[in-house]
Amino acid sequence: MINFDIQLEYFKLIGKELKNKVECFVIGGSAMMFYNAKAETKDVDLVFMDKESINAVKNILEKLGFEEKKNLIKIFKKYEEAQNKPIMMMGKDTRFDLFLREIITFQMTENIIDRVRESHEFENLIIKVVSPEDVILMKSATEREKDRADALSLINKFNIKWNIIIEESINQTKIGKHLFPVFLFDFLYELKEDLKADIPKDVIDKIRKISENMLEEYLRKKKH
Repeated sequence: MINFDIQLEYFKLIGKELKNKVECFVIGGSAMMFYNAKAETKDVDLVFMDKESINAVKNILEKLGFEEKKNLIKIFKKYEEAQNKPIMMMGKDTRFDLFLREIITFQMTENIIDRVRESHEFENLIIKVVSPEDVILMKSATEREKDRADALSLINKFNIKWNIIIEESINQTKIGKHLFPVFLFDFLYELKEDLKADIPKDVIDKIRKISENMLEEYLRKKKH
């Protein structure tokens, strides 16, 4: 596990070693620590937009004693269909997951980039923090209980703009292969019913209707 202070120390070390400016996006529990919505996380998730940047950070992590793990953990639905597999760098007490444009089945869209809430500079390393809405949406495609707890923490802390999450789930479906609103409905319904998350009923109803329509369309196409 890694806490916020240790995460920052790693960012400082990486930024100091980088020879050129590298920009990346922090997601998941790593982003939540910037929002003071989580005390620690098991892995640091970074998303890069080009191979040169991801390789530069990977090389520095190797210098810091991290080793690449080849057998990746299947934490996302339809993981095996991901075009860009993450690079998993294992350290003594933590790991870095490095993604290239695609977070398993999610695409790093311009809309997600535009919604970035914070930007922090550690010499040559620029860390951009994705919005709470996008953190919740990405977590909706997993099957881990801790991701539900993380989403609940964000819901309790922020005034979540639910339309952003719903619209991005539809957008991700248009540019990808998966019915993200279906994942999202299951995720939000369980959060509201099991964890008593403060999610408006009209949000649940809206995403349910979108999911039903998508499933009907999918089944129609499959028949033909």
